[in-house]
Amino acid sequence: MQKIKSFFSSFSTRYLSSNRQVTRIIIFAVIALMLAVGSFAGYYWYDRYYSGQKTVKQLTIAEAEKAVVDDPSSLPKRLNLAEAYLVYQRYDDALAQANQVFASDPTLDRAWLVMGVANASNGHPADAITPLTNYVNKYKDEEMAGLNKSLNSAAYFLGDSYLQLGKYKDAIDPLEKVVGWTQTDADAMYKLGMAYTGVGRYEDAVFMFQFAVSFVPNFTESYQGMATAYEKLNKPGLVDYANGMVAYSQKDYPAGLKLLLKSAKAEPDFAPVFAGLGLTYEAMGDLKNAKASYDTAVSIDPKNYTATRGVARVAVLLNK
Repeated sequence: MQKIKSFFSSFSTRYLSSNRQVTRIIIFAVIALMLAVGSFAGYYWYDRYYSGQKTVKQLTIAEAEKAVVDDPSSLPKRLNLAEAYLVYQRYDDALAQANQVFASDPTLDRAWLVMGVANASNGHPADAITPLTNYVNKYKDEEMAGLNKSLNSAAYFLGDSYLQLGKYKDAIDPLEKVVGWTQTDADAMYKLGMAYTGVGRYEDAVFMFQFAVSFVPNFTESYQGMATAYEKLNKPGLVDYANGMVAYSQKDYPAGLKLLLKSAKAEPDFAPVFAGLGLTYEAMGDLKNAKASYDTAVSIDPKNYTATRGVARVAVLLNK
């Protein structure tokens, strides 16, 4: 955790992305790309002569299915089909293919990944643990682990599976790996915050939730997690902040404003509450108060990214 805190301390002075990786199947874009490239000729032919009759999804799966029918003993082709099913969220079909591959050759890590992710995504987290653990252990020590999207995905789903099972302590290590490797994954930060909450590490949980919302200012679940952690820490003024930001993220701006103003009185040195007020005023069209709030946040914490970005954005709007 200390290494993660050290990284974010320096990273916050550089830049933050606003992309939340909520739909985790996006990580399999690499698989989808390989499928698309491998099938490009087929796609072109269909598009050229039969445009509109079949979707890319249908073509991808149909081509992978035909390859297995033509060569049912080929494990690579069966794995391609399993991955195609996985990309398009046909989890039972993906498992059926991966299980057949695993039965023939239990050393193929592509099968482990499909089995793990499909089970984790399909309500069977206990069945995801072993294949995902095997996959993570095989690749976790490689030099460029952060660039291995499949490894990041395996570690994320392993941590999430433990969370689903209520095994918060076990969830921490794989989720810390994901956060350390990706460095911009707000969803993994949120999950790690939940794991910390589950074992009573409330300060660490707040730290993760705060960084998650730095990437995604309307991340409702992170604010809800933050409110729970602040309650456990007996910080009512900060509970109001977190609940105010829940209201903001749900577009209930009047309720959010009321809670944030209350929090600002109780916690006048807490920069995020003034950044939250800036966001709320801006959403309500009150640019003058938005700028004043952002300015206050920056005066307290010049590194607060939400506030510094808000100051610049509102200044442009005021000068139009």
